[in-house]
Amino acid sequence: MAGFEIKSNIADSLGFMGTLFYNQIPYATARALTKTAQLAQQAIRAEMEARFDRPTPYTLNSTYVKSATKTDLVARVWIKDDTSKGTPASKYIGPEVYGGERSMKRFERALQARGLLPPGMVAVPGKAATLDQYGNVSRGLIVEVLSYLQAFGEQGYRANMSERRRDRMVRGGKGARGYSYFVLLKREGKLLPGIYKRIAYGRDSRIEHLAYSAAKPVFIFVKQPTYKPRLPFDDVARRVAEAQFEGVFRRAFEEAVETAR
Repeated sequence: MAGFEIKSNIADSLGFMGTLFYNQIPYATARALTKTAQLAQQAIRAEMEARFDRPTPYTLNSTYVKSATKTDLVARVWIKDDTSKGTPASKYIGPEVYGGERSMKRFERALQARGLLPPGMVAVPGKAATLDQYGNVSRGLIVEVLSYLQAFGEQGYRANMSERRRDRMVRGGKGARGYSYFVLLKREGKLLPGIYKRIAYGRDSRIEHLAYSAAKPVFIFVKQPTYKPRLPFDDVARRVAEAQFEGVFRRAFEEAVETAR
């Protein structure tokens, strides 16, 4: 997991000071370390905005600071490892920091578990994909595709479409054309491996007699990419620590001494 620690042994170097002042050093040091880590966190966020293409709020807020204490004079800036909102930030930001293979997203793992995504491949947006403001495939489309393809696992099996619901979607309704999805695991003619959408432009009493438009790619399967380091996480944090800690500590120490009198 990407992370950076900020430490200080300033208490040892100031041991010659009087007892009153010396007793304030651990407190001031802890405050200064935490504040410096927060400044590093802000700088890393700015670096993300500069280097990433339309980063989502989830990505920009993916770092956290562990505060220093008087008994543990180490502050940490790390990437969150929370899985409650999908793929942990540490999984997909880690390769951006250190390089390496792009980690699989949750929906890709679901497809692979159903045998709908070949090993060693990932799904990238096709021309027919609906994108959000950040250039990512919309959550609604991902859910619909997984549901149609029965790709939700045991915990989410109720989200999978029933045959009846799939039939209704394929047939369409008043003023709305029906459509369906299908998967190609291997290239067929001009169609690359991926997930495709077909829109019905003719109707019959039986689904198998529907006429469809040409297939349009929603996802294309490509080889899992390997990233070069792009986010200098450690360098940014180190640069901030070297430039800011001394001044931040001085202010924290002065405040601590004032309140101790």
